[in-house]
Amino acid sequence: MAKFLNKKEQVFDLQLTSYAKYLMSIGKFKPAFYAFYDDNVLYDKKYAFTSSSETQSDVDKRIKEDTQYLGSLVLFRDVDDTLRNNSDDSIDVYDQQEVTYRSTVPDTDIFKAESAIGDAFLNGGAQVAPAWRTFALQSKITSSAGLNTATNQRIPQVNVEAIYDKKVVENTFNFDPMNLREMNSRTFAFADGNAIELVSRDPVFYTEELNTELLTSNFDLEVFLVLSSSNTDSYKQLQRKYFRNEVTNVQNGFMVSEQPKVTPNSQLTTGSVEYYFDVLLDSNVDQKLACRGANKFDKTSYYVDLDFECIPDDRESVFYDIYGSALEPEICEPSEPDVCQD
Repeated sequence: MAKFLNKKEQVFDLQLTSYAKYLMSIGKFKPAFYAFYDDNVLYDKKYAFTSSSETQSDVDKRIKEDTQYLGSLVLFRDVDDTLRNNSDDSIDVYDQQEVTYRSTVPDTDIFKAESAIGDAFLNGGAQVAPAWRTFALQSKITSSAGLNTATNQRIPQVNVEAIYDKKVVENTFNFDPMNLREMNSRTFAFADGNAIELVSRDPVFYTEELNTELLTSNFDLEVFLVLSSSNTDSYKQLQRKYFRNEVTNVQNGFMVSEQPKVTPNSQLTTGSVEYYFDVLLDSNVDQKLACRGANKFDKTSYYVDLDFECIPDDRESVFYDIYGSALEPEICEPSEPDVCQD
C-alpha cells in the first residue's frame, strides 16, 4: 500500500515489484536503464480546472512545499491477477517458464510507467517540448488512434498496410538494377514472352525527433505480433519478437575473431524479427523510394532531410570502360594530327 512520503527524510523511494523480487532471487534481475517521471507534478494551475493564475514563486512553493506525494506504486491490478493462468485454469507461482513467457508476452501493466522526461535544448524556448515528426514515404496510412488498446497507453497508433501484388509484365532485361530485389522480383520468361513480377509497396517512414538534442541513437525499435484473432477485441495480446543476436568480436578489450558473429538465416526461429521481414535503417534503405517520397513532401513545404544525396529518376545510365580503348592512344601526339580530336 502506498503512503505519503516524508520529504524531510526521503529524497528517493525505490521499490521492487513482486515479480522483480522473484527475478532477483533467481539471479535474472539485471536492470540496464533508468528514467525520471513527473506525472504527479502539476506545473500549470490552469489545467486543474481553475481560472486563477500563479506567479513563478507561487508555483515553486506549491510543488516543493505544499504538495504531498505518494510513495512508489508497484501494483496496478488485483493480486490474484498477477499470476499466470495455466491451460487447466489453475494458478501457479513464478517459475522459469513464467520468465520465458513474460519476455515474449508482456503483462498489461508492464507499460504503466510512461511519459518519461525527455531531453530538450538547453537554449530552447521555455514552452517548446520534445516532439516527433513522421512521414509515410510509401504505403498509405489507413487509420490512427490516440490510445493503444493493448496496453491502455496514450501513445498514438498509426496503422499502415503493406501491399504486395503479383502482375504479369512484359519480360525485359533490366541492365541497370538499383538493388538486389529488382533482380529477384521477376520470374523467367514464359512461352508467351511475359513474366510474373512481385510489386512490393513496403512501409517506408521518415521519423525525426524535434526540439531535442540529436544523438547517434535517438530511437529504440521494438516489434510485436498481434495475437488476437478479431479486430473487435477490446484487448489485443501482443507477442514480442527479438532481433537476431550479434556477438561482438571484441571481448574484454581483445579481438577474439575477425568479424562479429550473427545468427545465420537457417537458424532463425519464429521468435526473430528477421524470420518475417527485414528492417532497414538510415542509409541502408531503398534510396530510390526514399527520395521519391521526400521529393513529394518537399513540394508541400514539409522538409525531409535524408542522409544521402538523391539521384534523379530520369538519369541516364552511363558505362565506362575502365581498361580504356585499344584503338586510340592515351596521349595525343602533335605529330599525328589525324588522330587528335578536339
